[in-house]
Amino acid sequence: MSNHTPHVLVGSAAGHSVRSVVARDEPERQRLRAMADLEAALPHVDAFARRGASVRAVATTPDFHPGKPVPVGVVVEVEGAVLPHLVGNDIGCGMRMMALEGLTADDLADPDIEKHLRHVFFQGGRDVALTGNDRRAILRDGMPGLIQSISSERRGLLAKLDIASAWRDLDRMSDAGAFATTAVDPDFAEYGAADGQFRHDAILGTIGGGNHFVELGVVEGLVDGGFAGACGIRKGAVVLVVHSGSLDFGQRIGSAAREKLRAGRGSDGENRIVPIGDPLYARYVNGHANAANIAFVNRFLIGLAAVEGIGRALGREVGHSLVYDAPHNTVWERDGVVRHRKGACPAGGIGSLAGSPYEWLGEPVILPGSMGDGTWLLKGMGSDEGLSSSAHGAGRRLSRQEARAVPRPAAGLRVVGPVDPNDPMVRGRRDVLDELDGRLREEAPAAYRPIDQVVDPMVAAGLVGKVARIVPVLTVKG
Repeated sequence: MSNHTPHVLVGSAAGHSVRSVVARDEPERQRLRAMADLEAALPHVDAFARRGASVRAVATTPDFHPGKPVPVGVVVEVEGAVLPHLVGNDIGCGMRMMALEGLTADDLADPDIEKHLRHVFFQGGRDVALTGNDRRAILRDGMPGLIQSISSERRGLLAKLDIASAWRDLDRMSDAGAFATTAVDPDFAEYGAADGQFRHDAILGTIGGGNHFVELGVVEGLVDGGFAGACGIRKGAVVLVVHSGSLDFGQRIGSAAREKLRAGRGSDGENRIVPIGDPLYARYVNGHANAANIAFVNRFLIGLAAVEGIGRALGREVGHSLVYDAPHNTVWERDGVVRHRKGACPAGGIGSLAGSPYEWLGEPVILPGSMGDGTWLLKGMGSDEGLSSSAHGAGRRLSRQEARAVPRPAAGLRVVGPVDPNDPMVRGRRDVLDELDGRLREEAPAAYRPIDQVVDPMVAAGLVGKVARIVPVLTVKG
């Protein structure tokens, strides 16, 4: 690889040109491992030619790091085909940011917030009541489907939802909160069976594992006050950030596609390429859309559940407004070109979001760091060379196993998990406490790059602009 501009490298993998915006002080071994993963994941140019397809562009973001079968922080634009493995199983995974009205940092100090959030997310307190008709509408039409379906009758967590506000919030969601589908995938037929019976949903509104989270933070400072104002945030405001995806739904679609492709031909990755027109293409893209729609609604319900828990702790209603919601593990098809993003946020520029409050400002990008390192709210610049994309996080620099060997992070950020370490029944269980400690180390700041090492080179390369820095106060992790 050779230098092109500061923090930008141009190289190749499997015969394709790759443009990379790299993190400051990125360890060379990390980058080489990730590039080796990308080389193995991308079929050779000859394989694409035999399938009547081609790669138009490949870009990596500064949070680029090793992953199997595809490294994280990759954008691949393919003409004439989809490659399901480039997205993986966490289909629709993304970020949601909400501004909480009338709260201050002092309100977050209330210890009852931890108790109520634990109850909401881990002790059966979500109260997500949906009919079969609601579930079917979600799979087919995402957030608009849910809002339309529940407009006549709703219960539980959704009982107090302001329907008019929910409709308006669609303008603050990537793709208006829905990916186009033609049907409910057969694997989801039972879940989406149409009926009017209310049942508590055991899946939607759950955070999931790994690096998924719900975080409460305070806006520390503004860089672009005008953009922040359009987002509804100011210095000192309390914000809620949700990172989650489609849970078991994406897993089913990704696994099913992998099984169907495994028997295909070609030793240079040809069996991973699904051309437009192949029956599997329609099946995958439709099932992918079902899962992405579930992910939109899952983050929406997580946000509502968190607000409900905070309100119970403080003894009052908590107002909220949506800043933005967007996925970073998804495919988008337009005019026969499929843009795959694996751990990369859409970062469209001015004019990219027709009808949105951000149409003439740029697309909001929510970029969290490690636990304790803070979150940046950024604005997309619509960079053609960066494929209108941004990093989606700080990026791991240690594997989970390696991270368990580093010193425990200093106390400060409050972490709410399924198990309360201060519970008298838990304090005597060394095995449980050791596992809790290990999981904290996996997500500690030492396991990730400092967030500014990722943000600064993207700003320099014209991918994003800075809007606001958020300091985390409390995080909920599964």
